[in-house]
Formats: sequence, structure tokens, C-alpha cells
Amino acid sequence: MTTRILSVANCKGGTGKTTTTVNLAAEFGSRGYRVLVIDLDPQGHSGLGFGALAELGLPNAHTPLRQRGGSFAGAVQATEEDGVAIIPADRSFNGQLGHDDGHCLETALAPLLPDYDLVLIDVPPSARAVMICALLPSSGVVVPTTLDPLGLDGVRQFARSFHDTMLRFRAAPLGLAIAPMRIDLRTNVEKDTLAQLRTGFGPGQMVRGVRTDVAVSEAFARRQPLRRCRPSARATADFAALADDLIQRFGIEQDASGTAEGYGRREGFSRACWWA
Repeated sequence: MTTRILSVANCKGGTGKTTTTVNLAAEFGSRGYRVLVIDLDPQGHSGLGFGALAELGLPNAHTPLRQRGGSFAGAVQATEEDGVAIIPADRSFNGQLGHDDGHCLETALAPLLPDYDLVLIDVPPSARAVMICALLPSSGVVVPTTLDPLGLDGVRQFARSFHDTMLRFRAAPLGLAIAPMRIDLRTNVEKDTLAQLRTGFGPGQMVRGVRTDVAVSEAFARRQPLRRCRPSARATADFAALADDLIQRFGIEQDASGTAEGYGRREGFSRACWWA
């Protein structure tokens, strides 16, 4: 079985990267997947979403970026969510690498991969060097975006940076999954932006997104994923549908001990794309 590593990234802030990371991790964990979250955003909000902070004096998500040869030994923390562990951020990290090894995260992750089915990396929007370190070990990239002109521009900027990185390091091409966030298709701006994303990147790059739902903010205020805080919210169902799409898009496999195959069907979540 191959562990899938997905970076959750965009060049624009405020697009829902952390919300996506936290709630996808909880969703996959509830299905029996073994999930590791790596919080590379110095704001540390993925950690806060699980009520976790880096412990003083111990390695954290930024240790390999600060120190050549830095490892994740002792950095992994359990969460209250079944199957989900996290490596919290160093909230004092200034975005500058302490060396020039773009493969540092890949090297630090290697010993941990046999213990997980899926690794989700919350990538900060503005630190290009950090983004490169996250992309190189990744199997694919989830690009959350708002459906507005600035969100569209952020996706385009990220796509350019992404392709430049792949060419520079001669890395294998990665799949993109563009996931609209805070969707409200009653507005013409959102409809037009969605149409431009489909035209510009192709329908095969689009996955189901998440509708506007106040429950998302409520869950973060309680430092809990939606599944725990508001299990019946429509955004909870939307993240479940998004997880279904990512399983198909990136071939995310589950350890043989997992027991949640077909979860979406059993829970009654429709596979229809409700925004079509």
C-alpha cells in the first residue's frame, strides 16, 4: 500500500486551506484511515482546529525546515479524532529555511509513512520555499478557493508556481484538485468564476466543494472538526463528498484493517454534484 501525501495549498490566503485540512482529516479518520496532518502554516491554525500546539523544546512541523537533517522524532501528537495525528506548527517560524535542501520534508517524512494511509500538509500561502518543500513529497495538491475574481487569480498564480516547481526540480507531474469553498451560487459572480475555473483548468481538475455554512466557524471556535461539533451540518456532508472525490482522484488506499469502505453510501451522502 502506498501512502498518499496531499498538500493543501493556494497562493492566496483566506481560501479555506486550514478548514479543508482539518475537516478532511477528521472525515478520513472517521472512515478508518490513518491520517497525519502536518501544519506548515506558522499561524498554527490546523493545530488549533484539533486543540493541539507544539510543545516547547520538542520537534515540530518546521524543524526539518530550520535544521538540515532535522527529523520529526517526538513531534507527532495524537488528537481526539479517531485515526488522526498531527505535527503542529512552530508559531515563531518566519518562513525562511535554514538550508537549501528542498527535499528536507520528504526526508523527514519517510520514516513515518508506514504508519499512515494519508498525510495532509497545510501549506502557508506566501512562503514559496516552504511550498516547494511541501510539493516535492506530495502525491497531489488540493487547491481550495473562493469563487470570486481574487480567488480565481490565486488559483492561477498557484498553478504557475506549481508548474515552475515541477519543472525546476524535474519532479513527476502531480494531479490538482480544485475545491471551491464557501459556495453560494445565487450570485452571478460565483457562477461566472466557477465557469472560468472549469474552462481554464478542465472539469477533470474540479472536485466538489463546500457550501457556505456558519457551522464551519462555530466548529473552529470550539477547536473541533465539524464532524464532532456539528455532525448534521450541510458542510459536514460536503466535506464527506469532497473526501469521496479525492479518494477517486488520487487513489487513496486504506490499510487492510480499515472497516469503512463504502462509508458515503452507508451514510446516505449523494454522489451527485449538487452544483451542476
